Amino acid sequence: MKYQRLVKPIVIFFALIIAVIIMFAVIIAHDQMHVGTNSVLLYNSNWTLNNKGSISECDDISDADIGLVNDKDIVSLSKSLDYLGFDNPCISFYTIHAIVYVYLDDKLIYSFGQDYYDNQNSIPKRIHYISLGNDYIGKTLRINLIGGRRASFSGLADIYIGNRADILTLRIHQSGIAILIGFFLFTLGIVLVILSPYLFFYHNKDLRILFSGLISLMLAICVMAFYGVFDMLVNDSLLNTLLEYVSLYNIPTVITGYLMSVYSGKEKKIFLGMFIIDLFLFLSSIVVHFAHLARFSDFTIVLHIAAIIEFIITFIILLLDYQKHKKDISLQAYSAENIFIMGLVIFMALSLVDIVRYNFKKFGHGSGEAHASLVGFTIGALIFVVCLLVSYLFYNIFSRNIASMQSQIMDLAFTDALTGLSNRARCEQLMNAISEEHGNYAIISLDLNRLKYVNDNLGHHEGDRLLTGFSTILTDCFWDANLIGRMGGDEFIVILMEDRTVNLTKRIHELYSMINEWNHKEQMFKYSVSYGYAYSHEVPNGQANEVYMLADNRMYEMKREHHLRDEKEVLNNA
Repeated sequence: MKYQRLVKPIVIFFALIIAVIIMFAVIIAHDQMHVGTNSVLLYNSNWTLNNKGSISECDDISDADIGLVNDKDIVSLSKSLDYLGFDNPCISFYTIHAIVYVYLDDKLIYSFGQDYYDNQNSIPKRIHYISLGNDYIGKTLRINLIGGRRASFSGLADIYIGNRADILTLRIHQSGIAILIGFFLFTLGIVLVILSPYLFFYHNKDLRILFSGLISLMLAICVMAFYGVFDMLVNDSLLNTLLEYVSLYNIPTVITGYLMSVYSGKEKKIFLGMFIIDLFLFLSSIVVHFAHLARFSDFTIVLHIAAIIEFIITFIILLLDYQKHKKDISLQAYSAENIFIMGLVIFMALSLVDIVRYNFKKFGHGSGEAHASLVGFTIGALIFVVCLLVSYLFYNIFSRNIASMQSQIMDLAFTDALTGLSNRARCEQLMNAISEEHGNYAIISLDLNRLKYVNDNLGHHEGDRLLTGFSTILTDCFWDANLIGRMGGDEFIVILMEDRTVNLTKRIHELYSMINEWNHKEQMFKYSVSYGYAYSHEVPNGQANEVYMLADNRMYEMKREHHLRDEKEVLNNA
């Protein structure tokens, strides 16, 4: 227990140091990305807005309340361009499930999403970069956004003008901390998943580390896809969008999978049921999507409802479990379970805030979901994964201590306190086991002579020394035995299996030679033993205790011969 009290604060201390180092590294890396104040312009003001046929002048498009844009609804922005101060400027904006057409004086210069829509696929989210050329001055720029599904999007994202590289750098800088946290969680998840087979096969088939890795991966992919990292890396907006939804749908699945691997009994069954339901929802959404019955993104609201319900159920289960075990010595404030619960509750609470805020922005009034973020989700994900790792480390330490304690208890339960040999319970346990295996074995029954005489005449301390000395002789002689035990009092047993049963007579002679060597050195008493042995094949289809009884009977025959010889010696001396 002293060891545990020392280890836990040390682990927490180093976990905090690692978390601080990560945060400092993220902040430093974020601050290294600089964008000049004049290299990129926010181009949100003075647009003419045509919102589904309703025309108005818009001072700032980020404040425009366009409502919910459904399938085939059209939102159009137009503006006459003056000199922008850039050579071959680039315009950039973000869209969600929208078909995009961009015109300069009614000349189409860019389009996106129509082919996805025609093929009944989900239109990806995308950050668009559109070159305006050098002859844009005095021309009218018009951006048409067409809803690609029911409840396609709400709100208009910021529009930037500048050099493409500078705009990209600015966007990375704006979401840099979240992206760096995503990269960290992604790398960590890969490492944990790679390590999980080894830990599964060599650590009692424990699935915690596998689900920890999957949780870290799903959280990382969701954060990185939300901020368009995969689109930046491989220029594939469809892949980026699919990864976002796949990870989002599977975060509840891997969390319930982790809970399923942690808990047992009724709680395990509940989490198993939730795991199966989450997996079913995900697989169903894939089937429905590729069967063109509905788009993959249409299941987001179902996912949010399911996640909220599962959060409530999980919170109740964890609370009841904590109340049930709060007095348990193994569940103190810094136990593995409590650290995990703390991280999970923080993550769920912050994610719930983001879910509510996202739905309020999308279905309420105001700037819309285009301005939604994953700040709470990202911070909660980092806290949760750190808590997962600390929890697993505590669990590992605690389980090893428990295993060590169980091993010590087993040793105490099956060891003779005086001699250190196996006790009667262990001997009978092994005999039951070898009876079921029906293999070849031999049992030697031994009786230490003159123990009562030594106890009565020299004292029990000398009797104990006689027993321990004989135990050492047996151990040295039958060093390769499957078991050497003390059945009680002066009775001993040796069990040899398979090839070790060969030349037992020779082994007995070696035993007597060792006894003679010890007797030459011993001054208080002399070692003497009676023995008998039997082979398993002598009792066909018999149990090991029957073989032992046969060996014991032969031992008593020898003991009787010793008594007769001693009596004759006494009579002759008389």
